Amino acid sequence: MNKLLITNLLCASIYTSYAFAAQIIIYPLLHQRWYEEHQERAFKSYILFLVTELVTSIMLAVETDMMIAPLVLLLLTFFPIVMIFRYETKFISHIINEDYDWFRRYGYLRCALCFIRWTYLYVYVLIT
Repeated sequence: MNKLLITNLLCASIYTSYAFAAQIIIYPLLHQRWYEEHQERAFKSYILFLVTELVTSIMLAVETDMMIAPLVLLLLTFFPIVMIFRYETKFISHIINEDYDWFRRYGYLRCALCFIRWTYLYVYVLIT
């Protein structure tokens, strides 16, 4: 079994579980005063997994054509991640208005992209 593929799958599993936990549990229950602390902790905790996932995805895409789709999905996932980070920064500044709806939508988009990517990788591991 390919070690890069397993590393990529593990990083995808960790970040996908965080995306769902954040969307379902953390954001709805988090008070406004805790956004800054959550943003700082989440950034420090998950940046290593995202960078590892990106590096292994690039290496896998170079290795085989079947891994180009997960790389594209990962790159597409970075857009909602950046937008969520931007909205969290706005919430820290106490600028909360209709942006919260977009914040939630980007969260759902991030969850969907992460889950599709994780499913693709998991099925690929089962097949190979």
